[in-house]
Amino acid sequence: MAVRSISAGAVRELFAQHSDAVMLMCLAFSHADMSEPVRIVNNKVAIQFDGHQWIGLPFEPTLPEDTDEKIPNVQIRVDNVDRTLVELLRSVSSMPSVRMYVVRVQNGTVTREIGPLDLSLLSHDIGIDTITLDIGYAIDLLNEPACQDILNPGTAPGLFN
Repeated sequence: MAVRSISAGAVRELFAQHSDAVMLMCLAFSHADMSEPVRIVNNKVAIQFDGHQWIGLPFEPTLPEDTDEKIPNVQIRVDNVDRTLVELLRSVSSMPSVRMYVVRVQNGTVTREIGPLDLSLLSHDIGIDTITLDIGYAIDLLNEPACQDILNPGTAPGLFN
């Protein structure tokens, strides 16, 4: 498993009493039915990152609790002011995949700090004023077998002599 760490500059900015840097979450929604992914950033204005334009669409992420019993999911509440996300959710036949990044923006420079995290859109609820997204892993990793082979006296008798 890869260790995810943020840069020394980001740590300095996070612990600084005053900072001109901001940490933003970026989400890229992609699907086989789409020609181009829909990219949004938790900001009021669009940003240029990773060679693409990210639409500024403020949203409110709720990070999961740190428990051992279940796979964590991120719940995101998006203001339904831009129809781009609604059109995406209504146009695809199955749930799209989501690539998540956390970036640091300082003096116009965008630096990747975390990501990409490859997740899936597990569910969504489109309301009049908000869209609620539940993002996480599609496969329940905690209940998956550790390997595909089963070693017992019938399948591997040499191990049990």
